[in-house]
Amino acid sequence: MKKKALSIVCILLSAVFVIGLAEPLKATSIQDEKDKQEELQNKIDDVETIIEELEKLKDDTNAYIKEMDNKLEEITGYIVDLESQIETKNAEIEEIQLTLEKQEADIQSQYEAMKKRIRFMYENGQQEYLDLILSSGSIGDFLNKAEYLTKITEYDRNMLDKMKETKELIEQTKETLENEKSELQVLKDTADEEKKQIEVLVEEKGKLLEETEQKIQNEEANIETMQGEIAASQAIVAELEEIERKRKEEEERRKKEEQEQQQNANKDNQNNQNSTGTNKPAYSGGKLLWPVPGYYTISSDYGYRVSPISGKDEFHSGLDIPAPRGTEIIAAAGGTVAWAYKSSSAGNWVGIDHGNGVSTVYMHMSRFAVSEGERVSAGQVIGYVGSTGWSTGNHLHFSVRLNGSYVNPHNYLGK
Repeated sequence: MKKKALSIVCILLSAVFVIGLAEPLKATSIQDEKDKQEELQNKIDDVETIIEELEKLKDDTNAYIKEMDNKLEEITGYIVDLESQIETKNAEIEEIQLTLEKQEADIQSQYEAMKKRIRFMYENGQQEYLDLILSSGSIGDFLNKAEYLTKITEYDRNMLDKMKETKELIEQTKETLENEKSELQVLKDTADEEKKQIEVLVEEKGKLLEETEQKIQNEEANIETMQGEIAASQAIVAELEEIERKRKEEEERRKKEEQEQQQNANKDNQNNQNSTGTNKPAYSGGKLLWPVPGYYTISSDYGYRVSPISGKDEFHSGLDIPAPRGTEIIAAAGGTVAWAYKSSSAGNWVGIDHGNGVSTVYMHMSRFAVSEGERVSAGQVIGYVGSTGWSTGNHLHFSVRLNGSYVNPHNYLGK
């Protein structure tokens, strides 16, 4: 857009140099640019509102991510604690397992010894009691030995019950630890799953945060672009306003110049009418010579036409005769050079007073070959074709004036 705006400025400036500020600017050009600036500013306001909303979303997303991070940290700590508890339970289970194996070995050893005693007592039960009676020195000794045998039997029975209870207790303890371990593992699995879900949420919110940040950057870039367009548009407005100012100045200057020319022409005509001196020309009628010999095409005739400079319907005061640059221009009749100077609008131009209120005008010369006050004869070279002043191509603008007013040259010309 900046390049486009600068191109527009360059085109406008080029047009000004080509046409010499002749074409008035449209009033809507500047207003359109100002409307464009207002529209862009409204868009900037809308984008700034979007950025505010995105910033709020960004803040909310950051807060949510922070909350999720805290929750994730809490769950991670919980999982670490569970893993520690599971490790401890595994150690306890391993220790119980070793104890159980040792107890089972002891029980098995005691059980084997007990089986041997029971088998021996069962197989030798009668003989044992007989030997016990025969070997006893007294009833007290017998009773003592009998009580000893009874205690051995009772001991074996008690040991068997104790071994059974111990084994059951160890099994129960092991089962309890295994259950606790399973419960801890379930909790750990649940915590791991929740951790994964939170990690997913954090990742998704992170992506959303990145997208939001990118959107903010894009909208800020849009604002920068539109601000650049506004600046370019302001530059165009400044150029257009300057062009309009110069156009008005040139228009005022041209009007003033034309008024002065008209006044001088009227004055010259008055002097011609009042003067009886022999040095003043006296047009006696007849056809004027064609001012550009050999070139008889008329590109723009006398009367109203669409101006190639302004594009508007304007009165054309003479004939436009196109010819190559440098082609000779001759005096249409004898007379006195009333003026010969450079004008911003008529370019290099010459006016010749032929007397009796008749004068001819020659505009847009590349250069003139006569000077003010000089007497010229019909057919004398007075200048050369060009395109100076407000002109779009090499040609001669030829006019005829009668008593200071432009009249139709066809009424005077011959070829």
